[in-house]
Amino acid sequence: MGMIREATPAKLFMAVMHRPDFDPSPLLAQLTARYGATDFRCAPYLFGSSYYEAEMGTGLVKFLVSFAPLVRQERLAGVKRETNELEKAGADARGRVCNLDPGIITHYSVILATTKGYAHRIYLGEGIYAEPTLLFRRGALDALPWSYPDYQVPAAHGFFTAARRRLLEQVATSDKKTNLIFEQLAEKK
Repeated sequence: MGMIREATPAKLFMAVMHRPDFDPSPLLAQLTARYGATDFRCAPYLFGSSYYEAEMGTGLVKFLVSFAPLVRQERLAGVKRETNELEKAGADARGRVCNLDPGIITHYSVILATTKGYAHRIYLGEGIYAEPTLLFRRGALDALPWSYPDYQVPAAHGFFTAARRRLLEQVATSDKKTNLIFEQLAEKK
């Protein structure tokens, strides 16, 4: 029988796609006020699909940003609901000016939050599903059959690799602090 344990904390990230004339700075300020300081951000790249053109126009730009504080993995559903509200609040007469896709980076995968169910998506509650999107295996990122093309570009892979490296450092440091506290408590007995 396996031991029941808490999941290791994860690194929260946000995929931000927006119209080319949109300044994301105020939005980033809202996100950092809500989720903490950022620690990585990839250079913007063109979103290479026409999927959102009817709603948001052409020439959409995307970038990824991660947040320094680690989160409990189960927090992902709530974050997706919060970012949906931010999208609605920031919309103009033409519709959304940005699309926010939160996700988490774990030791072994990149997971997106979505409101759309499908065979490979896992229901988290609150109307939100988790989609395993990329896997860390043998020192590299592997795409899955359903991985979106915009998560397979070099800028995204570089971002996820760096953010995961930072996650592993943070967890190792956190574990050392926890172990030190337990050692100090043991010495006092």
